[in-house]
Amino acid sequence: MTIERTKLISRALEIIKKAEESNITLRLIGGAAIASIAEKGSEIFARNYKDADYFGLSSQRKEIITFLENLGLEQNKRFNALHGYIRLMFYDSVLDSTIDVFLDEFIMCHKLILKDRLKLYYPTIPPSDLLLTKMQIINLTENDKKDIAALLYDFEIGNKDEDKILDANHIASILSNDWGFYKTYTINHDRMVDFLKNSEYSNIILPKLQKIMEIIEQFPKSMKWKMRAKIGDKVKWYEEPEEVNTDFKK
Repeated sequence: MTIERTKLISRALEIIKKAEESNITLRLIGGAAIASIAEKGSEIFARNYKDADYFGLSSQRKEIITFLENLGLEQNKRFNALHGYIRLMFYDSVLDSTIDVFLDEFIMCHKLILKDRLKLYYPTIPPSDLLLTKMQIINLTENDKKDIAALLYDFEIGNKDEDKILDANHIASILSNDWGFYKTYTINHDRMVDFLKNSEYSNIILPKLQKIMEIIEQFPKSMKWKMRAKIGDKVKWYEEPEEVNTDFKK
């Protein structure tokens, strides 16, 4: 089942706004986040949406559960009892979809610690982190590529996450300390170049991709990065995302 984009964004922003009014820090993450802040790009690189996911703080775990239940969302009690320290799962009847609330860290193929960055941007996690959450996916899908293209269509490259600017130095600093993440990013950089090479918008997006890559390459690498680089791809450099059962157990 797919959800119409304007309906998805409207519902997601409603939840974010009400959370803010309740002194609860929630931010959008994923495709819905990019659709909400990269409007033009998301229209050009149109895709289907199935849900809206959020990011919050583990220190507000109980408040988040109560807040969402008061909005009419149903928590997956079994899942939340097992995984609630890093991730919560709910059913949103307005969108007829399951939603995730990630806490403190975003962990898929690589780890991204976001708990200290949520206050830097609103209503999503910072744009540079949004890009990293997509570029860390080892099995990049068509939707992921469209999300990356949409974000880079609307956003300029700078040294701070604000308005329509994303912080390339933050991306470079993360990758300069994690060779595995860097390796996946460079693979996906090449995939995006290939994806966009025949696009009429390549002249807008490809220079931004290249600018970020140049900043990454020039950024000083840590000793940890250099030691792991010596091993290279002889050893697997990424994690396989765990399959999650989204069935609700009463």
